[in-house]
Amino acid sequence: IFFGYDSGYINGVTGSPVFVEIIEGPGHKALTGSHQSLIVSILSAGTFFGALIAGDVADMIGRKWTVIAGCVIYIIGVILQVASHGLGLIVAGRLIAGLGVGFESAIVILYMSEICPRKVRGALVAGYQFCITIGLLRASCVDYAVSDR
Repeated sequence: IFFGYDSGYINGVTGSPVFVEIIEGPGHKALTGSHQSLIVSILSAGTFFGALIAGDVADMIGRKWTVIAGCVIYIIGVILQVASHGLGLIVAGRLIAGLGVGFESAIVILYMSEICPRKVRGALVAGYQFCITIGLLRASCVDYAVSDR
């Protein structure tokens, strides 16, 4: 759910006047194209590298501990995003959160398929994708609810 939420909430945040003022400075009405694309896309870059690294980490410390490590990395990235008051920290936070998301994306499906009975594997994978979609929906609802604040 957090993967979907983190992917979805940024759409509402980048349109917020308060966020634009923090990133661009007073008097600006919108993010520049380069800043917006950097903020939005850096999560995917982190996810890519996190997914590449996760397999080797899982072989070293195990699947369960890799999932836990991915969650911790994600939490650190979110904390950096929440604490940011400029472009550098929000980008660093999204990159680090992306690494955690990459860990989860690569290992959770593998871990689920290893520990569950064959009869329910398809349902678990579908449930995993459903949770990502629920996260996107929740992010859109939150963005809509706070859009006039």
